[in-house]
Amino acid sequence: MTSKKKIFDENPTLFEERVGVCSITMCLDKRHPKGDEDESFPLCVRFNILRSRYYHSLGEKCTSSLLAKIASSTGQGERKFGIETNYERQNRLLDVFNSFVNTVVELNQTGPLTLDRIKTALTGRCQSTSFISVWEEIIAEKRKAGKAGTADSYESVLNSFKRFTGFDYKDGFAIDSSLIKKWIDGMNEKSFASATQGICLRTCRLVVNRCIGEGYLMPKAYMFGKSRDKVKIPVGASRKGWYLNVCQMQELYDHWKNRDVHFAIHNTRSKESQKNTVKTEAGIDLIYQSLAMFLMQYFCCGCNLVDLSLLRYNQFYFNSNGQAFQFIRKKSEDETKDGEGMEVIVPIIEPMKEILKEYGAEPKLDALVFPFLIGNAIKEGEQAIRDRVHQENKNIAKRLKKLTDKIEWTVNPTGTFARHSFATNLHALKVPREYISDAMGHSLGNRGQITMRYISPYTIEERKVYNNLLMGIAEDENPTAKIVKVKTVKQMLLDKMEAYSEDEIKEALIMLKKRELDSLMAL
Repeated sequence: MTSKKKIFDENPTLFEERVGVCSITMCLDKRHPKGDEDESFPLCVRFNILRSRYYHSLGEKCTSSLLAKIASSTGQGERKFGIETNYERQNRLLDVFNSFVNTVVELNQTGPLTLDRIKTALTGRCQSTSFISVWEEIIAEKRKAGKAGTADSYESVLNSFKRFTGFDYKDGFAIDSSLIKKWIDGMNEKSFASATQGICLRTCRLVVNRCIGEGYLMPKAYMFGKSRDKVKIPVGASRKGWYLNVCQMQELYDHWKNRDVHFAIHNTRSKESQKNTVKTEAGIDLIYQSLAMFLMQYFCCGCNLVDLSLLRYNQFYFNSNGQAFQFIRKKSEDETKDGEGMEVIVPIIEPMKEILKEYGAEPKLDALVFPFLIGNAIKEGEQAIRDRVHQENKNIAKRLKKLTDKIEWTVNPTGTFARHSFATNLHALKVPREYISDAMGHSLGNRGQITMRYISPYTIEERKVYNNLLMGIAEDENPTAKIVKVKTVKQMLLDKMEAYSEDEIKEALIMLKKRELDSLMAL
């Protein structure tokens, strides 16, 4: 934008422009004169809205007579005695002035023009709020919405941000890529994992976007991206390998059903301590209970423990005649347009019925299926529920480790394994990805991308088969390869016919011939 030059004898100004209700002028700040005959005054850009003014200093001084010469200069006949001529200074200051005008134009397009918003955009400081207070406002909103876990996470990230950068309320909105990089350096010094850094930076990005949306930061101040001068948010290490195959899941289920893993009872008063012992018989029961809950997470479409804890016998359960559960993923309950979250429908297969028979509460409308997982926390609010589930997750992981050590497994499964195992095993069995996404309750916008984060594209068994080809070892020559394959209806029929006698096979063929003749007669 190019502004017109204005010249006034008493109080010369270089440039003037108007954007909405705001008048913008580059002039001298004469609010504090000393009375000298040829006094220099600070050069500034003055913003005027409804008789209120804000002076933004440019960091250089000038006399009234010199400013008049700069304003009237055309460049003709000027000699360069110093760093720049009056005409060159005029053009430089015009570029500066136009940058301020463009900033006000952008502010006018994103909200009402106020001197506070202009000052914040130019200096990063505001009397009424700051980047930190906006962050705290978002945390308060999450708590009010019942998102205690998210609020705690945002608060923890804020504390990390303040600790490593020294940023405070007085700094307003003076945030840029160099400050974020200082934060990253601090996290690197403390050996924060890349996944943790990613969570921190995504939280900060959310706050930055809120500040831009409310006009506290300009869109050009956005500091995240892949270009050289931007901050790239790291992606955590892949967890696609965190899964158990079908055979391993079957083995765990068999151990639960048969209770055939034996744990010694350890007397705490004894000086000797045996590995993987328990204090009482009740401790053994808890190990098998935790194993059952891990299996339930796997069967319930890889749900997390929060969803399993809050699972109820709702109306859907009774409408389906006890054949399926239905719930809304806690994590996504406010992510859809209608605020109802992503629905998950879980068919109750036979292994689930065995676990429900052992640990499930009596089916009553809106009763919790596994009330022992959450206890009295259900009456105490969101934070109490989160704390109880967090502790139960740790209990399950600890007890499963005892069991897997006993059966000489080197893997220590957690709830993450249940979710990844559900996705990877169905994918390996050629189940449509659309079903996997729907079953896991992934948001509609990018189901495929989210689901693929949980799926290992090739199982270890498949990789063994393919790499055995390097030595000419075919699949049928490799007894260790155990790739589970879905049998076709034709193959199932052929397998069944192997058990038939000759007379039974003849009878079946006669029936098939008769059906073919009947079909031809009907034409």
